[in-house]
Amino acid sequence: MKYPVFICDDEPDQIALIKDCIKRAQIILSDEEELDFAVVKAAGSYDEALDFLTQKPLTSGIYFLDIEIGKKLDEQNGLDLGEIIKKQDPKAQLIFVTSHQDMAFLTFQRRLGASNFIVKNGNADDLRRNVTYSLEQAVDAIAKYRYIQKNTFSYRFGHDVRNMSMGDVVYVETTPVPHKLRLVKTTGWAEFIGKLKELPQKYPALVQVSESCVINPANVKEVDLKEKKLTFITGDVRYFSTRNSRKVRQLFQER
Repeated sequence: MKYPVFICDDEPDQIALIKDCIKRAQIILSDEEELDFAVVKAAGSYDEALDFLTQKPLTSGIYFLDIEIGKKLDEQNGLDLGEIIKKQDPKAQLIFVTSHQDMAFLTFQRRLGASNFIVKNGNADDLRRNVTYSLEQAVDAIAKYRYIQKNTFSYRFGHDVRNMSMGDVVYVETTPVPHKLRLVKTTGWAEFIGKLKELPQKYPALVQVSESCVINPANVKEVDLKEKKLTFITGDVRYFSTRNSRKVRQLFQER
């Protein structure tokens, strides 16, 4: 599994040391699964970091950020950078690096959700251990996030976002109202605003079988290939289009 890593520190020697620690950690942590921590950028200033992240935002990135990149807390620093990163990369794993242990409380005060906090103490062995531990924690957090995202269906109801288990989704279909979709669940139904064709892209477990219907194959009870008919565990019946016949046949060939 490949993980993009971003480093921001105004000390070139520190950047080189962190890079070396990352290489060592990659070997140590590549046990059952081979991990690839790819350093995509090592920025030496706040402006350089911001310019790169604006042009090439990362997804599920791991970020080593020097808190005192601006030298003074009233200047733009690593904490400010962390806030920007979290907005554009919700799964970001922030690892803050600082020379002062008492800076740790600032990450909690600003609710940045840092995955770890490393204090520079001049000891290379300590840094290697801390970097390895931080990367291990970051990988676990990203894996959990991906698992939750894969198994969770989300939709907006008014100003609220509702989350439900993917296993409870039966099918989603269009309604006479443009962009309004009807979600049929094992426990009832709901309507929300969205685009049907975007659902299989966002949720790989769902499959579009017609211009008006996206299904969860796990909740299909019976398949009639001749009549092009699907019967769901709720008892509902929906039809798939001729052009999707092959897709449906392959999807349910074991049935």
